[in-house]
Amino acid sequence: MALSPPVSETSDGLPGPPRRPLSLLIADEHATFRAGVKSELETDGFEVVGEAASAAAAVAAAVRLRPDVCLVDAALPGNGLTAVSAIARRSPATTIVVLAASPDSVGLLAALERGASGYLLKSTMPGMLAKTLRAARLGEPALARAMVPALIDHVRGRPQRRLLLSGSPVPLTAREWDVAELLREGRTTLEMAERLGLSPVTVRRHVASMVRKLGATDRRTAVRVLKLGAPQSR
Repeated sequence: MALSPPVSETSDGLPGPPRRPLSLLIADEHATFRAGVKSELETDGFEVVGEAASAAAAVAAAVRLRPDVCLVDAALPGNGLTAVSAIARRSPATTIVVLAASPDSVGLLAALERGASGYLLKSTMPGMLAKTLRAARLGEPALARAMVPALIDHVRGRPQRRLLLSGSPVPLTAREWDVAELLREGRTTLEMAERLGLSPVTVRRHVASMVRKLGATDRRTAVRVLKLGAPQSR
């Protein structure tokens, strides 16, 4: 049975004209997941106007449809963060919320830097997703609770973190810290580029700068130096 559109109220408490349902674009590689999200959000009053299975398709659909809200999978083929950047630039009125399979502080910060209004986990409880997306549309933060500590750490001074080596502080930029953390995880240049939403060339530039600051000869040596050093905040 079709749901009636939400009804607004006038200042005197009388029923006003029906509110237009929020239009939504779902960008995720997996059709089954898209179908589940579509069913859930349509039941909660959203109007799903389009779906996309790749970054390029998501950008094209967002530009064509101009949805109120766009859900973008962080692992979208073609780079979800690249899609976020392009949609934010080409459809600025669209509220973008990233969905991720697991908590990722680096991905969270990269998504927010590129114009996303939120970062949620795919395991978000049914019923909470619609409520959170509506809040995001109104300008409220849409963040998974597990991601809040990473954001607080960043705001409190993460860009000013330094590495203490042999008693001497080595300043690294926020992006160089991102690269350093991913290097310590054993990530390749392409994997880092996908996680950070950067081109491989830009990632290599940050790696080279970090290696030079650490006085290392290559990235492998830099990882050993990073493990020996002690992070320090100003």
